[in-house]
Amino acid sequence: MQKSLIITLLTTLFAWQGFSQTDNDDKKVELSEVIVTATRAQKYLKDVPITVQVVTADDIRKSQASDFQSFLETEFAGINFTYDGGMPNINMLGFGGKYVLFLVDGERMAGETFDNIDYNRIDLDNIERIEIIKGATSSLYGSNALGGVINIITKNAKKAFEGSASYLYESSESHKTNIGIGSKQKWGSIRVTSFYNFREPYTLKDSEPLRSYKNGNLVEAEKGELNIAGFTTYGVTPKVSLNISPKTNITITPNYYFSERNQGTEISRKVRDRYYNYTMSAKGETEFSENKKLSLSAAFDRYDKFNYYRLIKEQEKNYENTIWRAAAQYNQQIWEKHSLVGGTEVFSDQLLSFRFNNTGTEAKETAKNYTLFTQQEWAITPSFTLVTGARIDYHSLFKEHLTYRLSGMFKVNKFSFRGGYSSGFRSPTLKELYTNWFHPWGGGFQIMGNKELKPESSDNINLSVDFDSKKLNITAMTQFSSVKDKISYRWTSASDTIRYINFKGHTKIISSEVSATYRPIKALRLKSSYAYYYISNSAEENRPHTFTVKAEYIPKADALYIPNIIFSGKYVSATRINDINTNNDRIYAYYEPYSTWHLQLHSKLPYNFTLTAGINNIFGYVTKTTSFYSSISPGRTFIIGLKYQI
Repeated sequence: MQKSLIITLLTTLFAWQGFSQTDNDDKKVELSEVIVTATRAQKYLKDVPITVQVVTADDIRKSQASDFQSFLETEFAGINFTYDGGMPNINMLGFGGKYVLFLVDGERMAGETFDNIDYNRIDLDNIERIEIIKGATSSLYGSNALGGVINIITKNAKKAFEGSASYLYESSESHKTNIGIGSKQKWGSIRVTSFYNFREPYTLKDSEPLRSYKNGNLVEAEKGELNIAGFTTYGVTPKVSLNISPKTNITITPNYYFSERNQGTEISRKVRDRYYNYTMSAKGETEFSENKKLSLSAAFDRYDKFNYYRLIKEQEKNYENTIWRAAAQYNQQIWEKHSLVGGTEVFSDQLLSFRFNNTGTEAKETAKNYTLFTQQEWAITPSFTLVTGARIDYHSLFKEHLTYRLSGMFKVNKFSFRGGYSSGFRSPTLKELYTNWFHPWGGGFQIMGNKELKPESSDNINLSVDFDSKKLNITAMTQFSSVKDKISYRWTSASDTIRYINFKGHTKIISSEVSATYRPIKALRLKSSYAYYYISNSAEENRPHTFTVKAEYIPKADALYIPNIIFSGKYVSATRINDINTNNDRIYAYYEPYSTWHLQLHSKLPYNFTLTAGINNIFGYVTKTTSFYSSISPGRTFIIGLKYQI
């Protein structure tokens, strides 16, 4: 009786608050979301024959995430990060950073650290939406898309005048500031965004020793500590769109980014890492007719790293990665049932590093790639759509490589079934080919590249089913990938050397993900997701099970003071990291499971102000043993912020 009374009161309260959209309206908005990544053509989400996940600017705003990396980690069960070398390393359903292609408005990003991009480059406040494809997408995007693509679409001005300024503070001494201004006119639009972020470094100390097992016998390491780097970053991005004619437009987007990284160690008082990034992209589109369109694009991206000597205020370059890309793409709709995409690309990757020879002096290496691609979509019947695609790449070091795709979608009532086959490949990076560097830490060891490396290739099968009703949406996806000649590294104790090699045979990666969204009543939305993956032929099994939950209370769109409330959590399973040393001793270490929970509030105030507040890691979880595979949370933190927007 008491329980029924509480439910009745809550239901009455939620119904009284009202909403900006009904369930049907929400559903229409979601299904009419236009995406571009999966097919290189504008398509409604509901009509895309390839499984795609989309998050919007509204999802990002509600999350109150302090950075792009933490947003991905808390929003998706299938995305986790480790911290090898103190730098974040993504894992997306069993694929690491070198297999996940990150794009900004369709353009590749320069500068990788531990096979990952610099995630601090990405300004969350300037994202319109994020489109994620999981599984091999090489037939459209070439190398590095063997595990998937994450395309970040930036915002355009939508009003005659718009502006915003925001500040977010987290009690771990983290500060985030954003300023944006824009205008949309008959001639086009302009939008300028900028950000400044700062975080103090901190140290995590072991409360328990790391326990590992050698041939079944317990070995306890000494307690240690892990320094989590702080940083100062800022950037500015103007975006200008010009309407040359009613059917022709040009978009130009330059960008500047700076970062200084503070390790929080004694040596960082004297020497710090500095990063500079300069980009320029331009894209022009023209419509010959309603069904024919041509686009031309070009992009330049340079990412530099320096050692900054604070006492003498001088800096020394130790890394420079420069990429150039030029492309042409043609889209045509034929008989309203058949669409064609075809294009060509020229790509240049240049890397300057002092780690390419054992003298410690600068050396420069370059690779170029030339591409032709096509993808076609066939509406066989109103309920069945087929996608075929092929791409040929000619690499200056590895010659030609062909990839292709065959995918389909079948709709039955409230169900959409998607599935298909795609091939993938990844050329060895310049770092994997040419590195010759003595690593001075931990007693010292040599890291060696391998000019005899072969490109990786893969076969990927992907199946998914989507159920969509008025209150409930469920999506289940599973994929199987077989990767031939997978590139990894091998440790040789006798010579204290790490050397890049191709694994013999095939490495099998199996991954599955299930997500559900349920609205029992209009004011309440419940979301959850579960992900699992398995990797064969690997010394590591990194957190195979993850689970996320989210409950969201949604007030009326124009309601003042009544907060949008989000309670969310993520559980990460235990894991055993396995290895075999040169004496054939079997070694493994056990890492405990953990979960973190968060509470966020978002409330509209008068005069175009919005107040945000929240608690991250509510229950204060801190790892007992620091390692590359542990959480780096400092414990419970509090956030508060204010935004003004017109």
